[in-house]
Amino acid sequence: MRISLKTKISLLFSFAMIGVILITSFVFFKKEFDADKQVRRFVYASISSAYDTITKKLDLEDLKNNGFERIEDKEATENVLRQYKKHMHKHDEKTKFPTALLKPDVIEYRSNFYALIYIDNNPEIFKISTFEQNNILAYTLFILMTTLLFLLYFAILKSIKPLRVLRERIKEFSEGNDDIDCKIKGNDEIAEVANEFDAAVKKIRSLREARQLFLRNIMHEFKTPIMRGKLSLEMLDSTSPYHKILSKAFIRQENLLNEFTRIEQLGTGELKLDKSDYFLRDIIDYALDILGENAQSVHVRVDEQRIHADFDLLATAIKNLLDNALLYSADKKAYIIVKEKEITISNIGKPLEFSLEEYKKPFFMQGKKQKESRGFGFGLFISLNIFDIHDIKTDYMYEDDKSVFVLKF
Repeated sequence: MRISLKTKISLLFSFAMIGVILITSFVFFKKEFDADKQVRRFVYASISSAYDTITKKLDLEDLKNNGFERIEDKEATENVLRQYKKHMHKHDEKTKFPTALLKPDVIEYRSNFYALIYIDNNPEIFKISTFEQNNILAYTLFILMTTLLFLLYFAILKSIKPLRVLRERIKEFSEGNDDIDCKIKGNDEIAEVANEFDAAVKKIRSLREARQLFLRNIMHEFKTPIMRGKLSLEMLDSTSPYHKILSKAFIRQENLLNEFTRIEQLGTGELKLDKSDYFLRDIIDYALDILGENAQSVHVRVDEQRIHADFDLLATAIKNLLDNALLYSADKKAYIIVKEKEITISNIGKPLEFSLEEYKKPFFMQGKKQKESRGFGFGLFISLNIFDIHDIKTDYMYEDDKSVFVLKF
């Protein structure tokens, strides 16, 4: 399951907030618990000090000096007593209605502490001003911590937001579009990575443009003498034996240049497809046409069906396979069979020296193939890569002295 970076940060922030709330709650609870114990000790000590054992009376003036403020307002007294009764279950039954002065009770109400003292069996409420609760600092710290977490959370989200744009630019670049701009303003690591990638893209674009200019110039230099030769060829007598030889040589040179162009485009991923629905028979017929007079040695059997492909590229790929099949055939014959979703091209001859994956590499020339090659050597490379970009599965087998290429689409 894919979990985005934003989700991970949100989860981390949520856990941090829960932790802050739990810690704050624990601190408040402990503070209130400790304060309650401290207030009770203070109340018991103050009453013991103010209680006259001879007269059996409380010295109210002494209590007042110790911070006990008698509540005269009846409504305020009832509110405090109501709070006391609400939480009465927390205390022992003996302290529910204490009759001894030394057993008062303490009530916390609206961040203040009150003492419940029975004087002549009448409940009296005293506000203990000495222990007024002051949670402003604690609340302020909680708000500051929460605010800081939120600010940090949104700052992190803002800093990783360019990652989505950078990902899209990288995807465009991988698809062959180098006309992208992914510079990001900022001083963090993400901005540094994006800006370094932008610099790399610009450098690659500059190198690619220089390479394309160089190749165009090279192609022009090669094509110019070929065109001049073909024009000169038209001046020769068509019945001359040299006419046919030179014509084949010029056609071969043009094919080699076109092959160079396709190799360069395949190597850089710039070869674009123009797909449409075609009859396979038409594509094979065109492949045989560009194969030339060697097409007479190809045995064809086609079950008519359609394929969604680039007509010229697929025909070129099939032509290259047929050309290789004829070139390396022991009997100078090749066979192509088309049946349901499958094309088979075979010949009688020696097996391939290397695996198909090796032939998909550009400029693959080594070992025995390099020494004995009778062709230019790139036909199979072009064909296999064209099949790949058409999503046509390629398989090779050697059985009964036959090399067999199987194309499944």
